[in-house]
Amino acid sequence: MNKPTIHFHSRGPKGNVFWILAAVRKAFQKERRITEFNSLWERVQNSGSYTEALEIIREYVDLIDDDGRV
Repeated sequence: MNKPTIHFHSRGPKGNVFWILAAVRKAFQKERRITEFNSLWERVQNSGSYTEALEIIREYVDLIDDDGRV
């Protein structure tokens, strides 16, 4: 299964991990993968940092930082 692509801006509100998760959830809902999202959500909640959370999210989707930072 192909990973959805999520664009975000790390320097603004769209860099917030909750904004990113909302975008991932929306993409997963379209693909009827909400159970997979729930696993992702639980793993992100248990992560220790923003960077670790992004690493986990990248296992499920292709994240593209339009600011070119993260």
